[in-house]
Amino acid sequence: MKQYIIPIFIPYSGCPHRCIFCNQKKITGENAYLNTETIKKIIDNWLSLSAQLSAIGNRQIAFYGGSFTALPLERQELLLSSVLPYLNDGVIDSIRLSTRPDSITIENLAILKKYRVKTVELGVQSMDDSVLSLSERGHSADDIRSSCKLLKSHGFEVGIQIMPGLPGDTFESSLYTAYEVMKLKPDFVRIYPAVVIKNTGLADLYLSGSFKPLSLGDAVRLAKYLLIRFEVNNIPVIRIGLQPASSLMEKDVILDGPFHPAFRQLVESEIAYDMMKHIIKGQGASLPLQVVSRGGKGQGTTFFISHRELSNFIGQKRSNIKKIESEFDFKVDIKSDSNLKSGEAIFDNSLKKIYIKRKEVLKEFLSLRATNNAITGN
Repeated sequence: MKQYIIPIFIPYSGCPHRCIFCNQKKITGENAYLNTETIKKIIDNWLSLSAQLSAIGNRQIAFYGGSFTALPLERQELLLSSVLPYLNDGVIDSIRLSTRPDSITIENLAILKKYRVKTVELGVQSMDDSVLSLSERGHSADDIRSSCKLLKSHGFEVGIQIMPGLPGDTFESSLYTAYEVMKLKPDFVRIYPAVVIKNTGLADLYLSGSFKPLSLGDAVRLAKYLLIRFEVNNIPVIRIGLQPASSLMEKDVILDGPFHPAFRQLVESEIAYDMMKHIIKGQGASLPLQVVSRGGKGQGTTFFISHRELSNFIGQKRSNIKKIESEFDFKVDIKSDSNLKSGEAIFDNSLKKIYIKRKEVLKEFLSLRATNNAITGN
């Protein structure tokens, strides 16, 4: 079922200190102190944007930007009680919030249950203790494991946010973070490659020459391997890259780093290219692929895919088509097929037509590449 999120930003609220990468007022574009009246206005405004409320699906209020469960308990109850009338009336279905892994307690969870909070997102960033220390997170990887276990045992849906590219992080430690996060079995993951935002500790390191962020190309390649690993392990990745808020787009707010307003599309396009190359080279021979038909000698190759994925397969400025045609020296065409769902494709080179499932290709794609090859892109 489609989910409609109504965001309520509480920048820095509850945070015991500011982490080295954080400038929530620029990331969220919000700077107002919230009370019951302002929360009501936010909710009413978002609800009024939908002309057909009944067609939205599941509706969820989301408190973002701070460490919700680190707030004083009275403040938590004030914010949550502001949403209660909407829950009681059935206009809103549930609540989600974001918080720190080291601020989850039994007392907190009792309050969250009382106000029908469904989802808790943890700002994990890394499972490497040295990276956490250099980022001034103030908690350990074991705190993350403990809080996830506690949340799961009390029936909460758990989301995890990771931030590859922080000080001390490497491709190897980012992959380690992914493996450790998978062990926690979260309900979903967000991937936010670290960017340098002004007025942060990270900006001070960058300006002093002590820190260099990932390039856009390296961040896309790393995010690709993270996404593939989560996907083949049935963990949804609901966002990759920072939301391009208007405050982030102001001049000189982002000093450096792999920010792109369509970051996920860059990642998905890389995956589409790898899939096409993998199949064309015949490396999918061991996959449970369905041969639809066989024919005579072909003059080129066509991939039929869902219209939702057309731009990913074509690539920005037809980059994927150009790369495939250059590498294999034959014409490639990419067409949409209304009968195909996302994650499905048909490979047709006239010699044979094969039905393909994305997840099966990605599983084999990973199995054929050692970690070192994945890191170097070879």
